[in-house]
Amino acid sequence: MYAGIDPVSKRRHYLTEVVPAGPRAERQARTVRDRLVREVEERGSPRTAATVNQLLDRYLNKFDGTPRTLELYGSYVRKHIGPLISEVKVAVLDPEILDSFYAELRRCRDHCSGRRGEVQHRTPGKHQCDDWCRPHVCRPLGATTVRHMYFILSGAYRRAVRWNWVSVSPVTQAERPHRRRIQSPQALRMRRES
Repeated sequence: MYAGIDPVSKRRHYLTEVVPAGPRAERQARTVRDRLVREVEERGSPRTAATVNQLLDRYLNKFDGTPRTLELYGSYVRKHIGPLISEVKVAVLDPEILDSFYAELRRCRDHCSGRRGEVQHRTPGKHQCDDWCRPHVCRPLGATTVRHMYFILSGAYRRAVRWNWVSVSPVTQAERPHRRRIQSPQALRMRRES
């Protein structure tokens, strides 16, 4: 079912679900179709017109963690969440958009357009390029940082459900970012020896 444009990838966005074959497949397919229609309708006329940015502002204002954690989360919201999904309506954000968001974080920490020839300038203002300005090289965010984005959004959407802004958190439905696998020194040594 068509559900609009993905705000991260700018591609057409569809909700899909596969119903296994069997004697009750037609009835299950109708039930799934009806649920998907309700989801799209809820996005069209959500309970709140709030954006992800407004939700995060309210969530961080009521944040219960340490000042250092609050500062860290605020920097992640400014540098990564804000530029990519802050203007998305709270009810429109869904697992597919979140999967695109996490993929973008793993692609480039500067959220470049991906075009060849981009230059990483030494300063954002007007200047004469010199040796400090060099071609941009994409570097992904680390797995731990991507998981921090998950924790921020997860906490904010838990509150949004409690505040009755949305009925279900899309964060719990999206694929959770993987934890970086830390290998033991013995495993690393064995890999080098082979």
